[in-house]
Amino acid sequence: MTLRRFYAPPSAFAENAAVLDEGETRHLRDVLRLGVGDTANVFDGEGNEYSCRIETVSKRSAILAILGKTDPLAPESPLLLTLAAAVTPPEKYDLAVQKAVELGVTRFIPLITARTEVKAALAEKRVDRWRKIALEASKQCGRARLMSVAEPVAFEKAFGLFTGTKIFFSERDGRGFESLPASKEMTLVFGPKGGWDDKELEAAKKNDAAIITFGGRILRAETAAIALTAIIQHRFGDMN
Repeated sequence: MTLRRFYAPPSAFAENAAVLDEGETRHLRDVLRLGVGDTANVFDGEGNEYSCRIETVSKRSAILAILGKTDPLAPESPLLLTLAAAVTPPEKYDLAVQKAVELGVTRFIPLITARTEVKAALAEKRVDRWRKIALEASKQCGRARLMSVAEPVAFEKAFGLFTGTKIFFSERDGRGFESLPASKEMTLVFGPKGGWDDKELEAAKKNDAAIITFGGRILRAETAAIALTAIIQHRFGDMN
């Protein structure tokens, strides 16, 4: 039987029960057609997951009795990974957000760069959608910790958000993967379709970022974000 998983924020948990909001209740009742007595898991977005039994279902909420704590299907990577990616057209960027969750990214930062194709105002309108995609991806892939999605930020203001070892992927002026030291916390930064402009690469160097190339291989922006995040998780995280 497929495991049914729902999300409730920490504030929705009492000592022995979890309360689902209207959206999760609608999915429980109308999509999965679950009812009183059925079992499901509920996670809190902070890494905790619980086996539960449905006690009541109403129009706007559902109450589930907590039977016990359980391990999430997907463990969290020991590598704290932030992915900062220049915003691309909607469908492609939606895919990058979804796959970042599956690959164990902790935090996602939409970047507005000099060559970003999407206007900042449009990117700001899509943040709620990206957060919803992140939530749905967490439910499907078994993670109990939600990947946070930040508000879009201009490139020149983003360095204050980058934590750990800063890695800029570029088609030029960089070194190979073998030059990267092991680290428990990294920020991976991906540019737009047209690549970084000279001033952005200079800013990266001044902020002690490692510039890494793809070994001469040319990748689409969304492909690079997915493929290279997987490589970093393999080298420094838990995909090994």
